[in-house]
Amino acid sequence: MNIFHKSQELKLDNGVDEILDNIKAHVKKFRIDVKDVMKDFDKLRSGRITKAKFDTGLQLCKISLSSKDLEALHKRFEDPQSPDKINIQAFLDDINSVFVKTGLHTNPLGDEKTYKIKKKPFTLGVLPLEQQNRLNTLMDSLAMLTQKNRVKMRRFFRENDKGIKNRVKQSEFRATLAMLNMNISGKDLDIITQRFGISHFGTKLDINYAAFCDEVEALEVRRTTQFHALITRMRKHFMKRGARGIHGLATIFRQMDSFDGNRKLDKQEFIEGLSQFGFKVSKVEAMQLLKAYDRNNDGVISYDEFIRGMRGSLNSRRLKLVMKAFKKLDKSGDGVITVDDMRGTFSAKHHPKVISGEMKEDDALEIFVNSFDGSNIKDGRVHLDEFEDYYSNISSSIDDDEYFVRMMEKVWGIEEYEYEG
Repeated sequence: MNIFHKSQELKLDNGVDEILDNIKAHVKKFRIDVKDVMKDFDKLRSGRITKAKFDTGLQLCKISLSSKDLEALHKRFEDPQSPDKINIQAFLDDINSVFVKTGLHTNPLGDEKTYKIKKKPFTLGVLPLEQQNRLNTLMDSLAMLTQKNRVKMRRFFRENDKGIKNRVKQSEFRATLAMLNMNISGKDLDIITQRFGISHFGTKLDINYAAFCDEVEALEVRRTTQFHALITRMRKHFMKRGARGIHGLATIFRQMDSFDGNRKLDKQEFIEGLSQFGFKVSKVEAMQLLKAYDRNNDGVISYDEFIRGMRGSLNSRRLKLVMKAFKKLDKSGDGVITVDDMRGTFSAKHHPKVISGEMKEDDALEIFVNSFDGSNIKDGRVHLDEFEDYYSNISSSIDDDEYFVRMMEKVWGIEEYEYEG
């Protein structure tokens, strides 16, 4: 078998030790005899070759390095007596240690070092809303089938993984699903490729089946009766906190995420946030939540997605009222309103604590304005999605549609149905 079918890109502008570790991982994976390649450049067997020949030897081993990495290797193995040459024997001794462990006769039980090539980060593709909705429906259907038939797709994909970890060709991907009685159309395959495809010179031909399986398995967890029972219990707890319940939890999560602001928490932070909110989870429940909301299996949870799952979406009737209120404020129609717009229109006198005398109207208005999450509020601007998110949180604690409608009408001076005279 020809193992030199393609060059392995090791373009890592890192320390020389990490560069060497990556070279070792490469030569071990493909069983490359670097010494056999390099000896052709050392005719006198002096243990030294020119830097140019050293670079050529690496290329023959299908190891592609950046100029900066090559310079680091040159500096590490430069021959003291001839600065223009490389001490190739020292380099080979270091690289070949991946096959033969030095000192094995004196310490046969010593720990063996493993070498792994650093993985490039994988980013899911962004889809238009219509395609994303179609993908969501498709993924739900696949999760239902795999759960019903107790099938683990990942195992079948691995059988088609031809030495290129976690990726398969489109034809292999489609054939694997067909083997599991999961037939998808060409259009659906294109959508999946756009979402989970691995970009190669701007074109997506292979599919990251690991990321695909991560999402399907997360949806499988969400379909279990145990997970539904957990979510129901959590929602009841949030409901007890009233209209500020979900928003209060979101505030706790944001405070815990203040270090890097990536809107993600690790498992410990997530559990601690729930605990601060007064909700305790067991280790089993914590693992269920992590599996359900850690879509790319990197050990962190998108708390935005969790919050959306807890509160649910606005139904069509409530959403129309929210859109109507925003449209009234958005005089320019650019999808952005200002804090001043809200101050001039928001009627705080209908706030329950204002009615009871516990709070002044100005205080109620400030609480309303400060409730909006997002960096844009810092310059006095609120976007439609922030406005909708706020009322989705409020809506989650109001069971009666009529109550929600009347509240929106009074607060924003709008009417659900407007009649022309």
